[in-house]
Amino acid sequence: MKYARKCSITGEGMNEGWCWGEGVFYTKSEKSTLTECRNDRDAILREVDDLTPLNVQDNERWDELAEAIERAKNEEETDEDLLLIGYQQDYLYYTEWEDESEHQYEEINGKLIEIQ
Repeated sequence: MKYARKCSITGEGMNEGWCWGEGVFYTKSEKSTLTECRNDRDAILREVDDLTPLNVQDNERWDELAEAIERAKNEEETDEDLLLIGYQQDYLYYTEWEDESEHQYEEINGKLIEIQ
């Protein structure tokens, strides 16, 4: 089996999941993604005051985002709130790699090997 990326948490191959920043970190499961959002809370919230409906990923979700930001300012945010805030400011995003040219890893005998 070939994979596009390797999960930074589990070391498993992945063809879908969350990409952090410009590909500096990857998470395969929602559970590990939410855990990492909690770990990165301060970084995710650092520029939250600069967000406007004009500079977010999906301005149709602005009301939902504004509520999540308000909870975060009161230190009452959920992990899902952090994921939403992180996504809206392009801190991380969910993607699927479908093109075989994206494959960087191959699993051989249960071991993930980087394709040369």
